[in-house]
Amino acid sequence: MAIEILPIKTAILKKNFNLADTISEYFVKNGVAPKTGDILVLSSKIVSVSQGKVIDLSKIKVGKKAKMFRRTRYGRGKEDPRIVELVLREADAVLPGTMILTLKDGILIPEAGIDLSNIPKGFAVIWPKNPWQTAENLRKKLCHKFNLKNFGVVICDSHCQPLRWGTTGIAISWAGFEGVEDARGQKDIHGKALKITKKAVADNLSSSALLVMGEGGEKIPFVVIRNAPVKFTTRRQKKNEICVNPRDCIFGGIYSKKFLNLIRLGSRALVAVGK
Repeated sequence: MAIEILPIKTAILKKNFNLADTISEYFVKNGVAPKTGDILVLSSKIVSVSQGKVIDLSKIKVGKKAKMFRRTRYGRGKEDPRIVELVLREADAVLPGTMILTLKDGILIPEAGIDLSNIPKGFAVIWPKNPWQTAENLRKKLCHKFNLKNFGVVICDSHCQPLRWGTTGIAISWAGFEGVEDARGQKDIHGKALKITKKAVADNLSSSALLVMGEGGEKIPFVVIRNAPVKFTTRRQKKNEICVNPRDCIFGGIYSKKFLNLIRLGSRALVAVGK
């Protein structure tokens, strides 16, 4: 069967609301009844807003590190030092780049995923708290409410690819299915065994969803993907299952020694790496 992507349009949602109840409400308003085998993909921003992770920039006290960083070549263009301060607070590590490139929860992403779009002026949204637990809790609640057996949840954000213009989707977390499928040992069309291939299932679903959700004024913070070829599971997913050791990463040759040491030590040092 063909894959379907069903958009769920909402009103503008304000912070601190019950995520499962709100999703259920808009299922009804959009005439979508979730089915066993469906996957719900929702933006990290709507999860953050539901958790109250909306930051009033007027209340940000800018520290010395943010002021100093803003004066470096990597901080150029950062007219608002409060954003720099917020990035330094949220990032696990900060790397040099045109924008402030950071490591956040094992993902290389600009400015720790902090977003100023689709939020009132003077505010910023940070990534959700405990995204893996949030995805699992949401899956369980929706399965119970709608009497679903196999059902998946993905929390996604937009993401940039090295040396490519434009954004794709990336999964911050997921639950209910295998988000990375190990294809090693499977045969190609000539009968040769695949040696290193792993399918980024959750990331691919995120990119598909992002085409429909958009990033402007669409007001489609989540979609239902139907008939996706995934392997459902009730096994708890773990972040460390998807993270690649930087020394084994295909882009590993461009990482500095300081960056590699930072990962090895698991530090949350709020300094620029590679200076």
